[in-house]
Amino acid sequence: MGFVGDTLLPLAEADPDRPALSSGGRTWSRKALARDVVQLSQRLRQLVPAGGRVALSLENPAELLIGFFAAARRGAVAMVYDPAWPQARRSWIEAQTRPDLILDEATFRTFLAPVDASAEDPNAVFGQDPKPEDPFYAGFTSGSTGDPKGYCRSHRSWLDSFAVSAAEFPIGGDDRVIIPGNMVHSLHLYGAVHGLVCGATVEIADRFNPRALATCLKAPGSSVLYATPTQIHYIAAELSRSGAAKKVRLLLASGAKWREADRKAMASVFPSARLVEFYGASEMSFITISAPEDCPPDGSVGRAAHGVEIAIRDDSRNALPIGETGTIWVRSSMLFDGYICGGGSEIARENGWLTVGDRGRLDENGFLYLAGREKRMIITSGLNIYPEEVEQVLLSHEKVALAAVVSKPDKVRGAVLIAVVQAHPGSDLNDGILRRHCLQHLGRARTPRAFLLLKELPLTAGGKIDLKQLEARVLLPADVGRGN
Repeated sequence: MGFVGDTLLPLAEADPDRPALSSGGRTWSRKALARDVVQLSQRLRQLVPAGGRVALSLENPAELLIGFFAAARRGAVAMVYDPAWPQARRSWIEAQTRPDLILDEATFRTFLAPVDASAEDPNAVFGQDPKPEDPFYAGFTSGSTGDPKGYCRSHRSWLDSFAVSAAEFPIGGDDRVIIPGNMVHSLHLYGAVHGLVCGATVEIADRFNPRALATCLKAPGSSVLYATPTQIHYIAAELSRSGAAKKVRLLLASGAKWREADRKAMASVFPSARLVEFYGASEMSFITISAPEDCPPDGSVGRAAHGVEIAIRDDSRNALPIGETGTIWVRSSMLFDGYICGGGSEIARENGWLTVGDRGRLDENGFLYLAGREKRMIITSGLNIYPEEVEQVLLSHEKVALAAVVSKPDKVRGAVLIAVVQAHPGSDLNDGILRRHCLQHLGRARTPRAFLLLKELPLTAGGKIDLKQLEARVLLPADVGRGN
């Protein structure tokens, strides 16, 4: 079955001078990339035992990818750090996970000599290859307890994810895969790794810059963009001013649900693109796929991805009828192995099935609709409310560009909902309009207590709306329009 990255050497042999990776003004050919991976992997073999843990604390996305592939080839677990972590968070993770080696900029450059014509042959013998069931990657997400969750994935889970990608949205050697941010976000990491193992040329932005990305996407050659819907929204807004990106053939989006207004706006700036959305989780990989040929119903996140089974169960784990909302359970060969730190009570396994606490329903045609995630649920006046439900209603208004819902402590209600909204440029949107819209579609109990209109919503490094920053912002009462 192989291991993640086992195609890099055959690709280098087939076309050594073909560009493989571009980042920070530097380009690696297939041969140069394979050579760097081999050289670093051989050094790791001397320093890290098989099955050991290599922490990758690298801001440079190309260096992180080389370290990622090298750790995978060595048979180690690549732990992807966020260099922006506070020291307390990093110290807690290291105390819990005990990495055998921390690879940062200084050690990376010590272990890896500059690429030149005399560098070591990338076909060097390695010894025994990693097995498909061996763990190879650990990423970190926020946990319900406040401590980070370190989820661990096997080679097999990612190789089977590549098979889903090949079935649902194939990528080949003629493609340019554009990644709009760093490798800390699992979507960006997967997109870059997937593109490289398929033989595509992967181009990674130093940071999220809509203007620079718009220019990149208009360059000659077939392009594929991996991004969150929020990132695509900003890129599309730039393209509407500077001209369409006619060579983009595939948009791969995950992290939030697209709405019809954004789809229509996108069609004019990406006239040749097929938009494929996928819903998943770090612990599960792909769950559903939403492709245009499926004609997905409004509000759904698509149908089960290739090789995935979905079930909806009640709190006693009994199957629910079609149309009823409950906990989403998934069975596939892509599920994670377990946590190396953290973890919460929302995670459960049973006979090959896994849930991460997301809630939703299935319709009679197998399309999935999300109700929300347990870890985002807000209890106000004794009522359980999922912010995602309110966000979708806000986004359905023609004057709303982006929206997020957070909570604020309240002595009487326990918590109240605060909607944070970015309007389309030039619109006359105000809190009165938003309140009436929510009352009409949600009723009084689920309508946000207050609305905060911002010129631009903050984004995380991974391209999603920064909910933590918004939660801090809503504690500033002067900014928030009162109502209800």
